[in-house]
Amino acid sequence: MRVVVVGGGVAGLAAASEAHSLGAEVTLLESSESYLPPKSGWPSLLSGEAQPSPPEKPDHELREYSKMGSLVAEVNVAERTARTSRGPVEYDSIVIATGSTHADPTFRGSGKKNVFIMRGYPDYLRLANEVRGFARVCVTGGGPLSLSIAEKVSSLGAKVLLLSPTGLLGQLSEVVRREVERRAKEAGLVLLRSPLDGVAGVERVEAVVASGSVHASEALIFLPAPRPNPPRLAVEVGLNGGILVDDRMCSSSPAVYAAGDCAEVRLGSTSSSSSPMMYQSAARAMGRVAGANAAGGSAVARLASAASHTFFGYEVSYGGLSPAEGTRLGIRLLEVSTPARGDGLFCSLFFDRASTEIRGMQVAGRGASSYEDAISLIISNGMTLPDLAYQESSFGPLSPTDLSPIALAAKTGLLMRKQS
Repeated sequence: MRVVVVGGGVAGLAAASEAHSLGAEVTLLESSESYLPPKSGWPSLLSGEAQPSPPEKPDHELREYSKMGSLVAEVNVAERTARTSRGPVEYDSIVIATGSTHADPTFRGSGKKNVFIMRGYPDYLRLANEVRGFARVCVTGGGPLSLSIAEKVSSLGAKVLLLSPTGLLGQLSEVVRREVERRAKEAGLVLLRSPLDGVAGVERVEAVVASGSVHASEALIFLPAPRPNPPRLAVEVGLNGGILVDDRMCSSSPAVYAAGDCAEVRLGSTSSSSSPMMYQSAARAMGRVAGANAAGGSAVARLASAASHTFFGYEVSYGGLSPAEGTRLGIRLLEVSTPARGDGLFCSLFFDRASTEIRGMQVAGRGASSYEDAISLIISNGMTLPDLAYQESSFGPLSPTDLSPIALAAKTGLLMRKQS
């Protein structure tokens, strides 16, 4: 079977490797001449924790089926042909993993010196070379990634203003978000729930304007919102323009699969783009499933693949939907959170009121990352509050008690539902 994979990012490499391992004849089409490190590690360039490395050439296994410098502008679904900058490539099945792109900024003063628009790896390299010269920096956009960047810049001694119109980390539960914000403020960040109006200054950034107020700043770091970037092809697309796929990563065309940022996962009668908090873990999981099925397999994605992040020394592990994402998709979710336990762990559950099915979960505190597998398992299997409320043993290996914070939150959720 001839499997073509378009895109050499995390999802594309995972898809190509999986299809190759199952015996498919794989062709990997990548528009650039080399592979870049995963996006999740780019902020570490700013603080010096990671050093710029030369672009990676395909390793021995990938080199056998990689065609670098091959830009795919269009896929002819009827003829099963990918039209590339180097000519047509035929396939039996194809995986689209072309990632995302960004809209150009529209705020006033976006062209001034010391405005950093973080579209790609070169922008992080440029900022890493210049960031140590700034005493005051404003960061805005990008959700959790903006907090990572603000944390790295703050660690260098700069005074950081973080603008977040909907509140910092809107995907997090209220109790977890409050703790993250408290730690951010203790580290010296100034947090404002205001949109960016523009940049003031003669030739370079001298101040930023937010909700009519002027704040002194020597640089602006702006993270534009990503949007799916698939090539032209005749398949059904989701709310945000990404290729709409099911839990097998299959599109409306049986031979076309998609994974990563260019895909949107169907949830019931609607769709959801990949969560911006999932980083590379979800992209890799989606890629593996897409590659397996493109090679004739029957894999199903654990779409709730959890991810962990540490904000100012505070571990947070999360997966599934937040209430805001549920509302956008027409799903009304209730939120229940346990208070901090003796070991400092919080657990927040987001569940459907009628069915009590868990649609989202977050665990925060020391050892929270040990709950990743439990979060993924619970959400992907559609477990309910009663399923979790009477668990006798802990889900987490670091929990010192016999009753897990997940079970505690589920018991509280059942009581809340009964009272309402």
